[in-house]
Amino acid sequence: MSNQDWHPADIVAAVRKLGITLKDLSIQNGLPERACQVALHRAYTRPETVIANALGCHPKEIWPSRYHANGERKRFLHSKIVAEKKQRDIKSSPTPAIGETQKCLTANEG
Repeated sequence: MSNQDWHPADIVAAVRKLGITLKDLSIQNGLPERACQVALHRAYTRPETVIANALGCHPKEIWPSRYHANGERKRFLHSKIVAEKKQRDIKSSPTPAIGETQKCLTANEG
């Protein structure tokens, strides 16, 4: 088994070979229409399981980066990704000057 996640196009192709689409898989399993598509790029437990079941394997075979070697899901993976993105956004956004912040605060008080 490879340590690298399957390429999203390979997952789509494997599902298409079954004669269905990711949208079909989502709907048939009571998920939002785009859930399986989202799982191609982001950790999303239920759609990952749906896709893997359709392909006859465990989700860790498709997305090893999202699972421990024993098959358990890595916890808080999505939260970690979101936190890292927020940190990048904070670092890249300009900080207002102290005087500007003070003006904003006093304007809101009145």
